[in-house]
Amino acid sequence: MQFDDFISDFYHYMISEGNLTPKTSHDYISRLKFLTNDYDINENLTKEIIREILNSEETLRKTRSVYVSRKAISDFSAGLNKFLAFIKSDYHKRIEDSIIKEITQIENSNSLKDTEKKAIVLSRIGQGYFRKELINYWGCCSVSSFPSTWMLVASHIKPWRNSNNEERLDVYNGLLLLPNLDKLFDKGYMSFDASGHVIYSKLLSKEDKRILHLPDDLKLRTISPNHLPYLKYHNDYCLL
Repeated sequence: MQFDDFISDFYHYMISEGNLTPKTSHDYISRLKFLTNDYDINENLTKEIIREILNSEETLRKTRSVYVSRKAISDFSAGLNKFLAFIKSDYHKRIEDSIIKEITQIENSNSLKDTEKKAIVLSRIGQGYFRKELINYWGCCSVSSFPSTWMLVASHIKPWRNSNNEERLDVYNGLLLLPNLDKLFDKGYMSFDASGHVIYSKLLSKEDKRILHLPDDLKLRTISPNHLPYLKYHNDYCLL
């Protein structure tokens, strides 16, 4: 796995456990993406590799037009060390473990009926009652109007792990999306504003959008006031 595979988790790690602002987190990611043009930055990163990168950059900065100052090297160092801490933290596994723990608590709950337990757990993978309700509501892709629902992914707007049980089954907390749009939305590379118009992450380049055929006028087919709190959450906490 390369750096791009970790960006979404790394971003949220810096905010939730590094106490960094979204802007600072975004800046670190931008700098590390720049470094990936010349170096492999992945789960095999070590202190020794960081030293090698910084030594090389000390020379290269004098031959280019961007990231030329000594502060740039300092920022590279800070970003690389934060990514190393992220790799060592096993953040992604802890998120997955917390989801498994939550599912176990739901399954062992005495306050929920068996049908409710099943519906909540299945909603985690976009299946069962939640998916059926989204199909009934949207009828097709929430953005493209693609009609073959067998291909569409039932996606929570406010992530399942951050939602309460009522929100996990709320049809207004869901979009029905083509797989590529679902992945972009789930990983925080795109969101939608209060009018339903697309918001792209600055980490999604013009070339990325060209290859993925993502126009700037993309928007949700319809939007209800009930969607707005969920979309605001996604904008504030999920969009990279």
